[in-house]
Amino acid sequence: MKRLWTVLSIVLFLFGIASLLLTAYIWFGAWPREMKEIVDHQRSVVENANRPPDPLIIGVGARPERVSLSGAWQAVIDPYDAGALAGMAPRADEPRSPSDMAEFSFENGLVLDVPGDWNSQDPRLVFYQGVVWYKRTFEHRPAPGRRTFLHFGAANHEASVYLNGRLIGRHEGGFTPFNFEVSEDLEPGENLLVVRVDNRREPEDVPTPITDWHNYGGLTREVSLLDLPETFIRSWGIQLDPDDPKRISGFVQLDGPSPSGITVSIPELDVSASVEPDSSGRAEFRIDADPERWSPATPKLYAVTITTDTDRVTDEIGFRTIETQGTRILLNGEPIFLRGISIHDEALGPAGRIHDRQQAVALLDLADELGANFIRLAHYTHDESMVQEADQRGLLVWGEIPVYWNIAFDDPQTLLRAKRQLSEMIERDRNRASIILWSIGNETPYGKARDRFMAYLAEHVRHEDPSRLVTAAMVTGLEALGPFLRQAYLPALLGFPPAEWIFPIHDPLGDVVDVLSVNEYFGWYYSGALARFSPFPSHMARRVMLENMDRIRFDLRQDKPVLISEMGAGALAGWHAPAEDLVVFSEEYQALVYERQFDMIEKQPMVTGMSPWILKDFRAPLRLYQGVQDHWNRKGLVDDDGRKKLAFDVLRSYYHERAERAENDPRQAIMPATVPPGTRTARASSTRSGDRFPM
Repeated sequence: MKRLWTVLSIVLFLFGIASLLLTAYIWFGAWPREMKEIVDHQRSVVENANRPPDPLIIGVGARPERVSLSGAWQAVIDPYDAGALAGMAPRADEPRSPSDMAEFSFENGLVLDVPGDWNSQDPRLVFYQGVVWYKRTFEHRPAPGRRTFLHFGAANHEASVYLNGRLIGRHEGGFTPFNFEVSEDLEPGENLLVVRVDNRREPEDVPTPITDWHNYGGLTREVSLLDLPETFIRSWGIQLDPDDPKRISGFVQLDGPSPSGITVSIPELDVSASVEPDSSGRAEFRIDADPERWSPATPKLYAVTITTDTDRVTDEIGFRTIETQGTRILLNGEPIFLRGISIHDEALGPAGRIHDRQQAVALLDLADELGANFIRLAHYTHDESMVQEADQRGLLVWGEIPVYWNIAFDDPQTLLRAKRQLSEMIERDRNRASIILWSIGNETPYGKARDRFMAYLAEHVRHEDPSRLVTAAMVTGLEALGPFLRQAYLPALLGFPPAEWIFPIHDPLGDVVDVLSVNEYFGWYYSGALARFSPFPSHMARRVMLENMDRIRFDLRQDKPVLISEMGAGALAGWHAPAEDLVVFSEEYQALVYERQFDMIEKQPMVTGMSPWILKDFRAPLRLYQGVQDHWNRKGLVDDDGRKKLAFDVLRSYYHERAERAENDPRQAIMPATVPPGTRTARASSTRSGDRFPM
């Protein structure tokens, strides 16, 4: 028996040695080329499966070291993710002889433009949700003392980046930028870049799988190669000093092993400051200066230059203050009414997602024509060209992340995803004077888990950027509609309309934000839904709502500004019917809803702005009314080709009238409002006296 155990021990020992040798050979052995590629690929997957992107580099578009990787990329549609097997797609596996077994190839197939979504480039991909592999090669020769990064403006929804067959890292979230350092992964000469993009989403994601917009997939924004000094300027934040608006203050963050002295200069103001960074590469500064204030009337931008011994960047920055006082929003200390419009990140025409400045210009030209001074960029972070163009034009901006409808509010990972998207959005856009509002969500239903989740997000925003206001678009659900229907609408339908129709807005989210924003659809959903589930004819239900809309009074628990973040009605461009017939989806009915909404809004003293829904018709697979919607949300003031509907002129006339009213009498810039003595700041939702939000 003892001999048996001795033999077994020797066998097990030899087996262990063989296993170790085999493992060493697998990882480090002199495999044939293809097998070595597979092993290197698999090793990278193990090592980098959970590697997050490196800290975000901002101001990428203005860096002279940037090499654009835009253009035609080869692509493969892969609904079963089969290309991941043995790294076939990441390695761009191709048969090397006619006798080779082949199950994958990028050649002789699909070609997609980058930047761009895949849905608008191939009819097979219009509604496709799944994996598409992208591939291109590029020449690069690394230089001593330089570092190289791959930067992506956005990839929806999850991107896995492979360089020369090796996984570099992954990013989740379809609307914010990210970058990876690839200095050690580049080969001299030609390099192979493959990106796996998957636009599928799970219930725990941000957003969830179901939204009321099109799920455009792909490398939707610019892809760039950055060749930077060993120690470079990674990010900066420069604004009016929060404690003294006669000063400019901020920070500069260096990235690298040898941080050197930093100089911040504004030549037009003839001011500069030289500072030394700390051990982390961060330096803070203050400069005595009194720049001209940025505003919609005077969108003044200053060239701000940051230099070190090895790097130099220039940014165009405007300086302004934003604050709330009671129910008013003050820009540079003066009350302002936000004449806004909501916009999706979708280009006019067939292009799909916006990905260049010309597409942004076309949409914002329409906003200017309306007489808008404010745009709500819903429901996610838009292309950077939108906020850059807004800075130039003097359009105030609402930025938002896709915490949309009923997400997994009780899931800690969902909260981390939302926080990460907020951080990436804020980091990219913190120097844009146009942005005055960070929105933490849209139409989230009441609930304790929701309340905690949103409070955490508001706290996170104020930690990341205390210089702006926090808001969220609140939905008017059954909590508000129930009492409203019972106490006002139903009595009116029975012939006994009350003098005032009280509409309670008591969402606990109002305690968390600085500005209350309300999505309401009087004249569209509310009366329409009641008519479908009651004995009242739909024409009567709509007529009673429209005739009495000016009786509606908002009942709020907070003394804070209120924005009408959504309102409106749908219309199919070119569909006409007499206004008195109240034909839904006719241009006349949409225009009538707008006119009656203005009557109602004029009676709300706390309302300090609005962003009707929406500038342009947009693709929405939830919309199934064939012959009218055809997978489009038709609430736009223009159709997909930019053809104006009647409501466009209705809103334009109202905004121009409001602008004239404010010009003739500055006191009419906003509605009459009660102004308590305190001033609410972006740094906390409590009331503080005299605090300001500078930029």
